[in-house]
Amino acid sequence: MNVRPLVIGPEAQARVAKVVAYAMDHPYRKGDPTPGDNPSYVAQLGAYRCVFTFTHHDERVLRHLSISVPSKKYPHPVAAFEIARMFGFTGYDDAMPMRPGDGWAMNVDEREHCVVIVQETK
Repeated sequence: MNVRPLVIGPEAQARVAKVVAYAMDHPYRKGDPTPGDNPSYVAQLGAYRCVFTFTHHDERVLRHLSISVPSKKYPHPVAAFEIARMFGFTGYDDAMPMRPGDGWAMNVDEREHCVVIVQETK
């Protein structure tokens, strides 16, 4: 059994804050280079590799987060949702930990082997 603890402490929060600040100053648009190839969009949280952007699509701005782990498995949903919350996603309900937050779109990307979570900003 592979156990991937998610430690949410000051170091992890600082890594996430740095990526969020970069993403705010460097919005992603279709046709831009792949965000995962730019280390400034990437936060490594233990075994969890997180790529985050503010993606501009048509007239909308979306929080866009992909999370992968170093195996053929995917991140546990609760870990993914907690990570999303760290990146500013809102609407997650602790009383229903296996459900994504209200307004979240979630997809398992088999080609890139990651979980993708998206939420429109307000």
